[in-house]
Amino acid sequence: MAMGSGAPQWDRQGRVTILTATAWKSNAELLADVATLGYLNGRVLDCTWGLGVFWKSWQPKELVACDKDPTKAPPGGVVADFRNLPFPDESFDTVVIDPPYKLNGTPTPEVDNRYGVDVVSSWQDRHALIRDGITECARIVRRRGYVLLKCQDQVCSGRKRWQTIAFSIHAATEGLDLVDRFDMLVTPRPQPEGRRQIHSQGNYSTLLIFQKEKSA
Repeated sequence: MAMGSGAPQWDRQGRVTILTATAWKSNAELLADVATLGYLNGRVLDCTWGLGVFWKSWQPKELVACDKDPTKAPPGGVVADFRNLPFPDESFDTVVIDPPYKLNGTPTPEVDNRYGVDVVSSWQDRHALIRDGITECARIVRRRGYVLLKCQDQVCSGRKRWQTIAFSIHAATEGLDLVDRFDMLVTPRPQPEGRRQIHSQGNYSTLLIFQKEKSA
């Protein structure tokens, strides 16, 4: 299994320690390290496949790919919106969701187009979309299974939007307990020209790990 560059810490007995915050070079390296902790066992669904970049370093034995865009879903994959998935209740051991969490602000076309957020929407609408996605993921994941959600705390409309907190609160209402998190250090977008900085710049994105409660 490929490990994230610089992420694992090995002791003299060959045991590895995965750190909470590390400068993983990619989401693929992050997921490879997360897999060592047992969060990606069994039947896994990636419901926001995109270009499949999460799985360039490591893949589970049983991985189902799903994307809303038929040009992105791979051969044999499923074309569906992550808010309305064509799977029975509790049919996956792990569900991975990388929704369009970038809150529209300074345009970054290479990111906006890739994640389907090139159409400007309010941060409230974007949060509603992601909450609906979390609800659907909670439906299809098995009891004691995991939902892995990628998101990021950001500044939008003059305020810090704590997406990690907002989505964790919503997940709890759907029977998902926050059991772990990983903060990937990233290069922050530059301060918009002519605007005074009034909040700290976020230099990390976050992978939240939720576990579904044992009973309803």
